[in-house]
This record gives sequence, structure tokens and C-alpha cells, in this order.
Amino acid sequence: MKLTRELHEKLNEDSKLIIFCDNKILYDHKENTYSFERKDLNPIQQSGPYLCIAEASGHFIYALEIDPQDQILGIFMDPKSIDFVDLRNILGFLDKESFLLLSRASILNLWRNQNIFCSICGTKNTFNLAEGAFECSCNQLPKYPTISPCIITLIHDDDKILLGRNKYFPQDMYSTLAGFIEAGENAEEALVREVKEEVNVAVSNITYHSSQSWPFPSQLMLGYMCKYDTGEIVLNDAELEDAKWFSITDLPDIPPDASISGQLIRSYIEDHLKL
Repeated sequence: MKLTRELHEKLNEDSKLIIFCDNKILYDHKENTYSFERKDLNPIQQSGPYLCIAEASGHFIYALEIDPQDQILGIFMDPKSIDFVDLRNILGFLDKESFLLLSRASILNLWRNQNIFCSICGTKNTFNLAEGAFECSCNQLPKYPTISPCIITLIHDDDKILLGRNKYFPQDMYSTLAGFIEAGENAEEALVREVKEEVNVAVSNITYHSSQSWPFPSQLMLGYMCKYDTGEIVLNDAELEDAKWFSITDLPDIPPDASISGQLIRSYIEDHLKL
């Protein structure tokens, strides 16, 4: 798959479309797919340009935002199995390549929607194809997609791991702790600060694990492992409704493999059980 960031005036008949509406994505539950062909849909109501985000097997892939009033489903598409869903609800069904593509589609769709007009003078932006970015004559700085760096970490203490529950999580789900990197911080400093702020715990032995694009709304998650040092759990974050230690043999519901949080938890357990 070749990643692109272009605006095209026309859609080819064999184009692949990832369709958004009101922060939800069109999904076929029966076929387990988020990718639709133009020929299977009702005529697209809006005119170009259209945001092309990738190319695969000779087909352009587009992220398309439609109006809630648009009747996008073609005559042979079953509304009982195809509807708009929250992207979080299908994470567990996605492989890594699909997660990458959907994350990219969501992030770039938001970027385009937020940059139709110049934030300084209000004039409609133009698209600089060479830069793959929006711009305005009043300000020569290209408007590239904005990515916010975050840390996410699994805190471990031998056969126990510390997990937190955000108030927005599905019922009974716990996950690793995460937070945004402040201006002037490096990732490791942000990790120590966030953990202390959120659960009043000090950590050490910070080791990098992996990273993941995270489309809620447009973040780059830098994943780490760290070892518990000292401190009793005290909740200091308004979004955390609970945090506790869990045995690696007796875990609550945790995020799916598609998420970096799920990968951190499963990786630590697998490595620890080998010891």
C-alpha cells in the first residue's frame, strides 16, 4: 500500500471509499469491511475535490465525509448489516494494516474538515500538491496534518500490572495509562510526570516498546514499559474513575490486540511467563 495525501477532482468507478458522517464510519458487519466501491453506492451528492489517502492494487482509496441527509446506501446494500458506527467499536475486528488505514483516514478527514478556510483571514484555503498541505496567500505556512505526541505505558511489578479505568471505557474494561507530552518535555519525562499525576506512583526502568497512530482524534502513541518504584495509588485525574493492581493471571477486560494498550499488556504477560 502506498500512502498519499492528494486532492483529486474526480472519482474513478473502481475507487475504494472510506465514508464518514458525524464522526462515525460506514461499516458492513456481514462482510466485516469499511471499504466500499463507488458503483455499489447511490450517486455521491457532493462534487470534488476528493481526499485521496492511499493507493493499493491499482485502486485509489479516498476518505469521504458525507452529510447526514445523504442516502449513501445503494439499492442492493442491506441497511440491517451496513450502518455508521463509532470507530472504537470495530477496533477488535481490525488487523494492523486495516487499523493503520482507518486511523489515517480518520485523521486526514478531520484535517481536511478543519482546514477548508484560513484560520487567520477566513479565505478559502488552496491545496499545495507539492507539499500535500493546505495554504493561504495571507500566510505562507502550509497546514500539514497535526499530530499530537502522547505516551502510553504499562506499569509492572513482577506478576502484577497497574491498570486504570477511564470513565468513557466500556463497562469493566481497564487499560494502560496515557497522557500528552508537554512542550519542552521528552517522552520519558512526560511518562514519569503523567503517572505521578494520575495515580501518585513513581516508576523507573523505562523501556520503549512500540508506537501507534491513534485517531481519537489525531495522536501518535509512544508505548513504553516501566517498573513500579514507590507510592500508593491515589486518583488525581478527573477522567480516571478507578485504578488498581491486577495479577497477570486474573485480568479484567482489556483492550483488543489492535490497540497499542492491548499489545503492551499481552507482550508483558507473554515475556513474563517465559521467565
